[in-house]
Amino acid sequence: MRTRTISNTGIEISELGIGLWSLVTKEWGADVNKAEDILRRAFELGINFYDTADVYGEGLGESILGKVFSSKRDKVVILTKIGLDFYHNSVNGKYPRNYSLDYLSFAFEKSLERLNTDYVDILMIHNPKINDIKNKKLYDFLDSLRKDGKVRVIGVALGPTLGWGEEGLEAIKMGYGSLEYIYNLIELRPGIEFLNYDIAHFVRVPHASDALNESKWPIYNDPKFHRRYKDINWINKAIERSRDLISFARSKHMTLAQLALKFILYNKRVTSVIPNVASISELEEFAKVENLEQLTETEYDYLYSYSIRNYRDLNDESIEETKQYK
Repeated sequence: MRTRTISNTGIEISELGIGLWSLVTKEWGADVNKAEDILRRAFELGINFYDTADVYGEGLGESILGKVFSSKRDKVVILTKIGLDFYHNSVNGKYPRNYSLDYLSFAFEKSLERLNTDYVDILMIHNPKINDIKNKKLYDFLDSLRKDGKVRVIGVALGPTLGWGEEGLEAIKMGYGSLEYIYNLIELRPGIEFLNYDIAHFVRVPHASDALNESKWPIYNDPKFHRRYKDINWINKAIERSRDLISFARSKHMTLAQLALKFILYNKRVTSVIPNVASISELEEFAKVENLEQLTETEYDYLYSYSIRNYRDLNDESIEETKQYK
C-alpha cells in the first residue's frame, strides 16, 4: 500500500482509507457485526487511515476503532469529526449543528474516550456553514488543541452534499490544514479547485453514489440506503453515460470502480481516497488498485475530457442540490 505525506507534518497516510460511516450504519448495506473483521483485514492490506465522526453510529464508529486498534495506535492515522450534536437534540437520526466552544470541548473529550487515545491525528468540524468557518474563535479553539498536542492537523469536512466551494476556499484561507469533500470522475467541481492548494485532501464518495461502480448496477431507489438523498434519475443518467468507460477500464485490466479510484489518485495532492466499503470482498477489490498500472498523463487527460463532455450538467445539478442545505 503506497502512502502519501501531509505537508509539514511527517504524517504518512495510505492512499486508500476506510470510512466507518459505511461500516456502522445500515445505510450502505453493511453488516455492522462484521465491521471489526473488515477493519482488521484493511490493516492487513496495509491501510493505516481510518475516517470516522462522533455521530457515526452515535459513537459506535469511534468505539470500534478504539477497540480494534488499541494496541496499534501508533500504527494508524485516525480522522474524526465533531460539531453535530447527537447527545442532546437528535430527532429521527438528524443532528443539529452545535459549534459552541463548550460543546466542542465536551464532544472532543468524549471522542478521545471512545477512541481509547489521548490524541487525534486529524480533527475536523463537521459540515459547517460559511459563517462558522469564518469564526476566528472556533478556529483558535481547534488550533489550541493542535498546539497542546491533542490534535496533529485540524480541518473542515464539507457537506452533506457536493458544492460548498466558497466554504472550502474560505477554510483554506482561514488556515485549516485539511479538507474532506466529494470529488469523483462525474463531480469534478468544486474539488478540482481545492486541489490547487497544498493542504491535506481527503476525498469521499469516489464512486458517485455507485454510478461508477458497475457491480452495484442496476440501482433502485431504496429508502433504507443513504443514496436515497440522491435523485434516482441523476444516478441512472450517470450510469448510462458511464457505460462507454467500461471498455476503457478493461483495456487497463480494471473494473470501472477501480478506474474511478485511479483517476482520483492520479492527482498527487490527494492525500487519501475513502471508498464506501460494506464487505471484505469490496475492500479487497478496491485495494487491488495499488497493484494495477498507473494512468498515464494521456489517459488521465482523456478521462478528464470525458467528464467535461458527458457529466458537466450532472456536476451542475449536484452543486445546485447544495443550496437547500445553506
